[in-house]
Amino acid sequence: MFKRPVLVAIALLTAIGVTAPAIAASSNQFDLVCKGKEQKRTGVPATAWTERFRIDLDAKRWCRGACKVPAAISTVTADEIVINDSRASIGGPSDTELRLSRTTGKVSESVMMGWSGSGASLAEGDCRREFFTDFPSQRF
Repeated sequence: MFKRPVLVAIALLTAIGVTAPAIAASSNQFDLVCKGKEQKRTGVPATAWTERFRIDLDAKRWCRGACKVPAAISTVTADEIVINDSRASIGGPSDTELRLSRTTGKVSESVMMGWSGSGASLAEGDCRREFFTDFPSQRF
């Protein structure tokens, strides 16, 4: 009775290139658009900050902005995504850490300072999820 509509739906999805694994994988591949404040230098007021992150949790890869080269995600838990050396691809300081809360949508990025374990905030804000815009393709 419902056999024909189901077959038609499967045929349509196949014709446009959508398969079951592609649909399932998309939930772990997404972009985050984050907005907030960024502290560029000590003693200078924070400025508005907007950043786009591309995230692939299955491959544990990510990139930011123009996304020239994806890098490894350090840690993924049910609550948080942590990325070490988060500003390396944009020429920023080493020892930076990006934390993305998977439950609240909050983002914070800080730089670790010295042996004491203290740090300074670089950016803070809120993120919203958007469609995955993919990584640059590999040539070989």
